[in-house]
This record gives sequence, structure tokens and C-alpha cells, in this order.
Amino acid sequence: MLPLLSIALLVAFPGGASLIPGGSLTFYVHDDDLNTNHRGIDEITTAGLLEFTINGALISGPAKIIETSGNSGVFVGKISIPTSVNGKHLKQGDTLVIKYNDESDDSGNPNTVARSISIAKAITDFDTSPSKIRIGQTFQVKIYDPDFNFDSREADNIPLRLVEFRAANGIRATLIDDAFNAKPKSLRETGDNTNLFVVTIKMPKEIDGKKLKVGSTAELRFTDTTSPSGTFEILKKTVRIG
Repeated sequence: MLPLLSIALLVAFPGGASLIPGGSLTFYVHDDDLNTNHRGIDEITTAGLLEFTINGALISGPAKIIETSGNSGVFVGKISIPTSVNGKHLKQGDTLVIKYNDESDDSGNPNTVARSISIAKAITDFDTSPSKIRIGQTFQVKIYDPDFNFDSREADNIPLRLVEFRAANGIRATLIDDAFNAKPKSLRETGDNTNLFVVTIKMPKEIDGKKLKVGSTAELRFTDTTSPSGTFEILKKTVRIG
């Protein structure tokens, strides 16, 4: 569900909402002065009416806002949040500000209403099922990462090379190695816009001629390359080889 931002003289801003880079925000303008067609649904251009900035830098917004229903005086718009502004990746704590330039308030005077909302880093989760795996047994590697959900209308993929397998005897390999017999050949999003990516792999007997030890542990490492700060983050999961 998209976060909502209300922006108008008569609508309060719901605290606690947050945005993620690459996401989107739905906002509402409540102004009866824009309701000029009382028998239909008005569409209002945003030029000169709405201004969108992040950390003071102008960003693109919707070309128009549309009345939610006939004669409601409430208009809705949606803005896409960039991953960077002026060449700098967005980070947690950066702020989006939406300004509404009201040409005539209740007193007949021009007025500006502003609402702000903070940027937050998307929460990433990395897990396996089960966590104790026998040699030759298949198991699932799961990643919840909204930053890899590039297309809300199509299932996306996370490359297997971003997940490394480390075990005793100096074993180092990524899940793209044929020993894991990965199905499919990527961490595939479970559906359109779910943010959950899954792959089924097999616990191999050996990798590159090095045997896995029963009763030992192995560590899977997911390198998250989508951090707004431009740095890599590594998430770890330990499994027991049964």
C-alpha cells in the first residue's frame, strides 16, 4: 500500500508515514476553489500550483491532479520518488516537501501550505527455509527487498551472484555455481510488486572438489547493492549442515 500525504488547509498530515527511494507517494489537495465543474470531475494542472523539492532541490511531480469524485473538492496526485537528486543518492533522513500555492484562502488572500515527509531506507530481510539442511536436500533462500522491485507491474529478479555461500574447508562460492542446482536461475520475485524474492537450491556434497562437513555450519551472505548511500550492505544467515 502506498503511503498517503494530505496537503491542504483542512486536511491534517498523518504522522509516521515514510518514503523509500524509487517508491511513490499519493497525496491529496482539498480546496473547493478548484472545484469549478460541479457536475463533473475536474482535472487541474499543477504548474504554478504545486512545488516538489527534496532537500531544497526541485524534482518533477505530476502534471495534473484529478478530483476524486464529482463536486468533492478533493484532488489526488501521485509523485515518483527518485533514487538520487543532483547526483547524490537519497539517504535516510532526507526530506520531501510539497508546497501548495493557494491563490485565495478563506480570507481571500494568497497563502502557501507546505507538508513534509522523511525519506527512509527500505527494510531488507534475508532468510532460509529450513535453517538445518541435509546434504542433497533442497531448501529456499528468501530475500525481502523493496529496492529490487524495479517494476511494480512485472516480477523482478535478484542475481544469484549477489548471494555467497561460505563453509569450512575454505569453501567459497556464489549461488550461481552449478553445484547448487538453483531453480530458477535467479532469486525471482514471487509476484507483481510483492518485494519477496525466492530461489530453491540444493545443499551440495562438495563444491570445487571440496567436501562439506556434516554437522558444521555454513554462512550465506547477501550483498545488497541498492543502498541509497551508494555503499554495499551485507546481510548474513547461518545454516547448519545436517
